[in-house]
Amino acid sequence: MSSKYEFDFDPAVTNTSHGLVVGVIPAGSRVLDVGCAAGYLGDALQAKNCTVHGVELDEEAAETARTRLASVVVADAELLDYEAQYGADAFDVVVLADVLEHTRSPERVLEGALSVLTETGTLVISIPNVSHGSLRLGLLQGRWNYTPLGLLDETHIRFFTWDTLQDLLVDAGLSITDAWMTTADPLATEVDIDPAELPDGVVDWVRGQPLALGYQFVLVVRRAVAGETPKRVEPVPAGTAVVPPESPSLLSAREEAEQLRRALTDRDDELRTAKEIISLQEVTALQDVQALRRSITWRVGNGVLAPARLVARAARRLTSTKS
Repeated sequence: MSSKYEFDFDPAVTNTSHGLVVGVIPAGSRVLDVGCAAGYLGDALQAKNCTVHGVELDEEAAETARTRLASVVVADAELLDYEAQYGADAFDVVVLADVLEHTRSPERVLEGALSVLTETGTLVISIPNVSHGSLRLGLLQGRWNYTPLGLLDETHIRFFTWDTLQDLLVDAGLSITDAWMTTADPLATEVDIDPAELPDGVVDWVRGQPLALGYQFVLVVRRAVAGETPKRVEPVPAGTAVVPPESPSLLSAREEAEQLRRALTDRDDELRTAKEIISLQEVTALQDVQALRRSITWRVGNGVLAPARLVARAARRLTSTKS
């Protein structure tokens, strides 16, 4: 059975972590690929006249990788004694492509990788971005669902943002020389998102947040020299995140919501106009009453009717007394 991490890729496509990793490794390098799986990176690197050795935990995948690489050691990347296995200064480049997130102690793996690296050698690292927009939207919907592959690969046990990744590297005595991020729209990944259930504007707001389109980070790092304070850097987008077309059901839901919003707005306008008309009629009626009471006709009529009202009240009292 082949490894789930074995797949074909085009090294010329730069908006993938594998294409970036292959692209930044100098031709003719001596390379150690930690977590080499079935050796697919080594295949691509051999086209650049690199000599590639591998470390792989899965024995079956390692067996396949041996047909592609110069050598493969079956070992746990956290437990391997790298220097005892390969010797100091053995490699120009050590590749940690999608490895550190699978380890409990990434610091130990970095230390081992440095022990076999030449003084001027580099580490090439790729790692998923736990603050990608899809995961932010998923959490808004109460979702953190593991998947066979991807940002929430079911075997990931460590998670990194860009800041926490830089902290890890600085603490390990490393300095970033180059950094990129592959890009993917928050609605175009394997993460389960239901955009129709999100408030209007939230998806676009998340898209606009710093590094929210960064799917994976790819870095070239070296040893920091004595007295050097490693610089904080920002990754360069390796491509353009393509916004997926909205599904017909989502478009229909949005259109229905817009129609309802317009209907409610029209109804509010009608109620507001009716209230204004009623208020105006009340004011006019009050003014008419006040004007009537001030008129001569009102005062004369009231004077004529006043004695009659008094007689009527007296008659009612007399009738009441007799009864």
